[in-house]
Amino acid sequence: MATIQDVAKHAHVGVGTVSRVLNGKGYVKETTRQKIEASIEALNYTPNEMARNLFFRKCGIVAVIVPEVSHPFFAQFVSAAEKFLCEKGFQTMICNTYYEENYEQRYLEMLKRQKVDGIIFGSHTVLNQSSQYENANRPIVALDRDLGKNIPCVSADHEGGGLMAAEALIRSGCKNVCQFTGFEVDKEISMPFNLRHKVFEEHMKAHNVACRSVYTRWGSMEAEYYQELAEDFLRDYPDADGVFGTDMMIMAVLQSAMAQGKRVPQDLKLVAYDGTCGAGLTYPRITRIEQPITELAKESVRLVVDLINGQPVEFKKTQFQVRLQPGDTTLG
Repeated sequence: MATIQDVAKHAHVGVGTVSRVLNGKGYVKETTRQKIEASIEALNYTPNEMARNLFFRKCGIVAVIVPEVSHPFFAQFVSAAEKFLCEKGFQTMICNTYYEENYEQRYLEMLKRQKVDGIIFGSHTVLNQSSQYENANRPIVALDRDLGKNIPCVSADHEGGGLMAAEALIRSGCKNVCQFTGFEVDKEISMPFNLRHKVFEEHMKAHNVACRSVYTRWGSMEAEYYQELAEDFLRDYPDADGVFGTDMMIMAVLQSAMAQGKRVPQDLKLVAYDGTCGAGLTYPRITRIEQPITELAKESVRLVVDLINGQPVEFKKTQFQVRLQPGDTTLG
């Protein structure tokens, strides 16, 4: 079995240089890095991850915290993040905060006790004391949540997405629209995705289109809940001619509307937000705003791994563009 010394000899470099490449610490010329990587492959060298992690006081695990992993958006995000973390040599701990408010506090304590090396935080729970995250002084990356100026945040361009959705319904001739927004507690928590609802409403009002908001219940992500909410909506707002909401919400509205004999898009226009896999499989095809979920996961992993390895990171909000995927639930 090849050792690190064998790799160094094969690549004609020092053991320390090989170590820097393996651990992602310190500067190594690109040509030297390529030589070392070629030697690793040629010798079929496998570093002792456990020994390496113990030496650098690491456990080799990154926690990915989301509200509910069965939700389509978070399922795709977690899947992509796990793939990219694996490529970086890390295992993934998947954590749900759906079942208990402030459950995120437990994972923050795990990070402080070095049970995990870093956290990618995508939870939407009600803990809103950003100082707790910043004072942890540990590798944390936020997904769609502002946790403080010293914690990088990765999100989609929700303002652009809200504008695209509004314009799609306006082009379709809507005059009386509703949007399904996050639970009301979100107003008290700084979450970038709230911006899409704000922009959507403002753009509608600027074009003299009536816009009403329907709030979803905190912590409710089951399909049954969305179906119940869709049926209540169609009963309570029979005059609505346009609807904007997440993929699951719009799929539920589409199903209920068609079951009640409403014509889509003639009677009711629909625009979904997220662009997860299932939203492209409906009939009629749903017009949707697609978030770049893979890119969000890749950037989140890059940032948290750089923080873990002591690399310089710019603490800013990184936004990725969304795109409108036209379907058959809008006109024009």
